Amino acid sequence: MRRLLTVAVTAATVAMTVLVAGCSRSDLSPDTWAVTVCNALAAWRSTITELNQRAATAMTRVTTIEETRRTLVGLVSDARDATEAARAAVEAAGVPDVSGGETVARAFERSLASTRDAYEAAAEDLRALPGGDGTAFYDGVVDVMDRLMRRYEQASADLAELDSPELRAAFERAPECQ
Repeated sequence: MRRLLTVAVTAATVAMTVLVAGCSRSDLSPDTWAVTVCNALAAWRSTITELNQRAATAMTRVTTIEETRRTLVGLVSDARDATEAARAAVEAAGVPDVSGGETVARAFERSLASTRDAYEAAAEDLRALPGGDGTAFYDGVVDVMDRLMRRYEQASADLAELDSPELRAAFERAPECQ
């Protein structure tokens, strides 16, 4: 059972980093916009990494279902908050002055909002899991983390559809985006 939980937490950790691999002013150069967005996402990535490390350490010490629930709800709740901060920073970056810049900027915001919402749904689902039966609880944790992973993949897929040669070049030029 603990092995399943470890697998679920590992899957959630991988999922949290998948999205990262990849707005009102419209006078921003593509380079300025890319650097601003990459800086926002770098701070988010750093927070998510730290949260995952803390949760992994905490999970080695939990001994009860309620401790496990608290640890996992704390992880996804903190990740939700960090994701909202990143979404707000991307929104504040504005709109790059390229063809389709508004579409790209809004897609980044929607992707992060979708990720934030996925974390919130996971927190709610974890809170709702039954506490009396260890097997049912840990099976439920695996299911919740699987759903979180699928929502992450969908948010990443939404960004994969975007194609702005000017922005792609700006992201490739910016050291902050590497």
